[in-house]
Amino acid sequence: MKTIKYTPVPNKKPQLSEAQEARLASLSDEDIDYSDIEELNDEFWEKAEIVSPDLTQPITLRVRSPLSC
Repeated sequence: MKTIKYTPVPNKKPQLSEAQEARLASLSDEDIDYSDIEELNDEFWEKAEIVSPDLTQPITLRVRSPLSC
């Protein structure tokens, strides 16, 4: 088996061809193979935490001070 290294770019999502989109849309839940994914047990959910993304943006603000104080 050939190993392919891939580094995703967060802001650039890979595009699917029309044929790939059609094939994906035609899949039912039963057609998807989940055998390589571990089932999430109660221990996982006990330790789970809600994480909200930081949606703030850093800004720079320049304020002119008054000449007479």
